[in-house]
Amino acid sequence: MSAIYLVLFLVPAVALGWRVIVSKSRNNMLKVGGAAAAMATIVGAFVVYDDLDSFAFDDWRADLALAAAVSGSVYLLIWALRHRTNQRHRTISLIAAIVGFVPFVAAVATTFLFGGQQ
Repeated sequence: MSAIYLVLFLVPAVALGWRVIVSKSRNNMLKVGGAAAAMATIVGAFVVYDDLDSFAFDDWRADLALAAAVSGSVYLLIWALRHRTNQRHRTISLIAAIVGFVPFVAAVATTFLFGGQQ
């Protein structure tokens, strides 16, 4: 089950890598930020994916890894909701961002529903 979490976290990182390559934007800082968010997402996903079944907000390192794993989805949403973007790229980016939020929402829901029981 934890491998599925890893794949779900990596979808936004792949989408960000794709957006960095195909973007025709002249704003290089936007591309650099996308690449940095993709790297942070990959590192955070590999650190936290194995512990999401019993995740609890009690260790700051795991909390930071979860925030890093979801950073790609947040950056992808920000990039997609800009007004001057390609409509087709926007749709793919929004779908990838939503897929990346699924394990985060599952971890938060697991913590609040079953926090003291595991």
